Amino acid sequence: MAPIRVGFMGLPAAGPTGRLGAWGVRAHLPGLLKSPHYEITAVSNSTVESSKAAIASHNLGSSVKAYRAEDIVNDPDVDLIVCSATFTKHYELLKPAILAGKDIFVEWPIVGNLKETEELTELAKSKNVKTMVGAQARADPLVGKLKELIDGGKIGKVNSSIVTGTFNLFPVWPESMKFFADENSGCTNVTVIFGHFLDSFIHVLGNFESVNSVLAIDTTSFKIKRDDGTTYDIPKTTSDTAFLQGKLASGAVASINFRHAFGDAVDNVRLRWLITGTEGEIEVTDPTPMWQFGAPGRKLTFRATGGEAESIDFTSVEEEYVSSLPFPAPNTARVFDAFAKGDTDKYADFEKALETYRVVDKLRAQRL
Repeated sequence: MAPIRVGFMGLPAAGPTGRLGAWGVRAHLPGLLKSPHYEITAVSNSTVESSKAAIASHNLGSSVKAYRAEDIVNDPDVDLIVCSATFTKHYELLKPAILAGKDIFVEWPIVGNLKETEELTELAKSKNVKTMVGAQARADPLVGKLKELIDGGKIGKVNSSIVTGTFNLFPVWPESMKFFADENSGCTNVTVIFGHFLDSFIHVLGNFESVNSVLAIDTTSFKIKRDDGTTYDIPKTTSDTAFLQGKLASGAVASINFRHAFGDAVDNVRLRWLITGTEGEIEVTDPTPMWQFGAPGRKLTFRATGGEAESIDFTSVEEEYVSSLPFPAPNTARVFDAFAKGDTDKYADFEKALETYRVVDKLRAQRL
């Protein structure tokens, strides 16, 4: 089968990892370059010049075409648009691409509000466009093993689930990411960090039937660093604490609580997920706050009622090019690999992502 031809939106030239667009370089590009299922045929940035610079910087080859952002969707040699552009540009970039009939990969969240998420989801459906959303943890072997255990009845009927997690607040933020301080931007700890985990939670245990939630703001300013190294403070209106409780469609009850720990967690566990059933309990721990990365050091533990705790191996057999990729590229590569193979259980399309976003939207409505 011929490779899927990729038009890459938002690919910067090589440079510091903290700058805008670096996620596309670190997480998307390595897997796309090694995968036998994809071929990058075009790059688009804000200018043709910056697109050419990115192509040269990453040695993509002279056959790769350079575009301004809005022009790439008209290229007949592009099958799939991979959008790793700044979050605030998602809507204006994605809508023309969908109208042009291009398949889409976009980072989570799709856009910054429920109305536009619903609009683009419906538009993609009407245009018969295939979609992927970068909720990378769905493709993570740990999440796959966890879902296998739950679906297979390892702990019997699930009665409850309790999650405690932490948000990642840097002491200084790059100027290109200052929108993260603005609740109205739609790109916040709640929509991104909490949302990434929530997508996995719903994937494994099912959606909420009813919810109650609380959000609170603990810090009211962000320190921003200019390109010249100087800093300044801006107001922060985004939440640092998020509590979500409710009943799942399965009948189980759940509580998901994230907080800003103001440093390291007391036990160095940044996320703990307990799932309790009639025949046992499962615990997942992650030493990092970035669930979707699939970082080293995570643990999956099972204890049957009356038994001893045992560690569960969640490594999986996969193509060598995926497992050999540098961190944090593997999970994104797994999403692309699943899409190419039609394995829809390992990635979220727009419709699945919309289900998760509707819960996030209910959470965001409850501000203290």
